[in-house]
Amino acid sequence: MFSNTEKENRKALVIEDEEGARSFFYPNLVVIERESFFPWNKRQEFGLISSEYSSSSDPSSNFHSAPKIASAKRVLRDLNQRYTSLFLGKGYSLDEILSEERSFLNSNLLYFIAVTDRNEDTLYHSQMVARYTLLLSKALGVDDKEFLTSIERGALLHDIGKIGIPEGILRKPGPLTEDEKEIIKSHPFLGYEMIKEFDFLKKAAQVVLYHHEHYDGSGYPYGLVGEEIPIEARIFTLADTFDALTSDRPYRKGKSFDEALVEIEKNCGSQFDPLLADIFLSLPLEKLEQLKEETYRYLSPRLVH
Repeated sequence: MFSNTEKENRKALVIEDEEGARSFFYPNLVVIERESFFPWNKRQEFGLISSEYSSSSDPSSNFHSAPKIASAKRVLRDLNQRYTSLFLGKGYSLDEILSEERSFLNSNLLYFIAVTDRNEDTLYHSQMVARYTLLLSKALGVDDKEFLTSIERGALLHDIGKIGIPEGILRKPGPLTEDEKEIIKSHPFLGYEMIKEFDFLKKAAQVVLYHHEHYDGSGYPYGLVGEEIPIEARIFTLADTFDALTSDRPYRKGKSFDEALVEIEKNCGSQFDPLLADIFLSLPLEKLEQLKEETYRYLSPRLVH
């Protein structure tokens, strides 16, 4: 058990299960059960968010992340049960299973993202980066269907841990404080902890946990360098960054595709694997534009409100 001083000096996450038991999670350390500390700041108890993070002056409306995480895990467990009953032990060939399960899971994962996040931009971004990720993977010569299926699921769910981050931080119009930045950086761990128990998402979890690592070691959560970063995450980060650069934000207009590609080229060897970045930069511009247009058309009538 850590002392109060040690708790304040370490970054931590707390996961709460359906019965209210809380797990105190330190990266690279051990899990301590049934703690009540969560470092939104060094003076607050778990789940008690200051009024600046609340959309209402009513204290009862303040954000509580643990119930949202527990609820999301219940949805995933139900999806896992339906997936198991539909596809496992039915005598299908591998190709038949991969084709059918891809359609089943992708549609359900998109719905899962929509009902847990309720932000149309998140749904669009998740689908967009999944398509860019598959395009780059295939351009690299990857034809393993299991790999492509797993990396696509990871791309769809890469930011799912953000349901454990206060909305007031995620939607804050101005610059984040240092404490708020550290809270944001917890989302890969939260997402990984949410999905790691499910067999159909085990490989996808590599993207969720490592998608903010940088090739030169300047990323998070572990500061991995080069090929220490799983290939799935190194592929994905290019797709993620490209879509982020070319998408409008409340505080800025999205860059043109040409401008975004110049930005990626500038960060070869620092943020991005230079070999993968070279392949991404060689992708036909018209193909990237076509994917973006198709994704927008596909999702526009299907958005969940």
